[in-house]
Amino acid sequence: MIKGQFLLINGHTMSRMSRLTLNEDAVSQLVSVPERQALPRSVYFRTCLLEKGVLVNQHQHPFVEFLYAYEGGMWVEIEGKTLIVPAFYGIWIPENMPHRILTTSDVLLESLYIEQDSVAINHSSCRVVLVSRFIREFIHYATENVPEQYDSSGDDGMLVNVLIAQIQKLPDAGFSVPWPTSPTLMRVCREFQETPDEDHSIDKWATKTGMSVRTFSRHFKKETGLAFNEWKKRMRLLESVIMLKNNRSVTQVALDLGYAGTSSFSYAFRKMFGVPPTRY
Repeated sequence: MIKGQFLLINGHTMSRMSRLTLNEDAVSQLVSVPERQALPRSVYFRTCLLEKGVLVNQHQHPFVEFLYAYEGGMWVEIEGKTLIVPAFYGIWIPENMPHRILTTSDVLLESLYIEQDSVAINHSSCRVVLVSRFIREFIHYATENVPEQYDSSGDDGMLVNVLIAQIQKLPDAGFSVPWPTSPTLMRVCREFQETPDEDHSIDKWATKTGMSVRTFSRHFKKETGLAFNEWKKRMRLLESVIMLKNNRSVTQVALDLGYAGTSSFSYAFRKMFGVPPTRY
């Protein structure tokens, strides 16, 4: 059963501004979300199928959203950051917070809309969490079986309350890469995102942007909070998660992202995520 479907719009109408931090070659369709000002109950389950390369236009909701994909992965741009949300991860999005989504594979969304008084989260910032297999199947069951107008005081209401309590306990995953704000540095980051296997030395980019290495480094650190080399490392590793989730081998991923071999890639991956890439 498909609830709360997105409204499809011609993908060729996407504006230049909406493409600034996404690889436009990866976008095959533009999607907008119909406005919903009220929920039928305190928790609303929304499921939707989206193909790979769909860009969901910037939007916001007057309620909390737990954005989650039962299958597939996506990038989420929010609060000036790019968040990666592969399978088995979800993201808490506070009410009235603008965000947009790019699917990196075919995606089955099973998100929850929640009245803000019904969930105890930080309502000023978003966060990515790790979804256990139990919670994954719990959400899937509720999405398939709990009606929109469920009895809040009955069995369905009890099930929903337990689910929300469990989701709030999920641990942080910390998958984020802050983007710069100036057009010049945004172009640098976009080109890196599109060709992560090529040479992207700080000397090269300082020359191409007409800055000294010192000036380039200072501006990049000021806008992102990260040194350029640290930013590149994080972006490569976040991209690797999506590639691994799309059934690419560890060797393929390492070479495609510019690593000298699987050992250097595996070391960097384990250092960032605490597990080897084979776990994905």
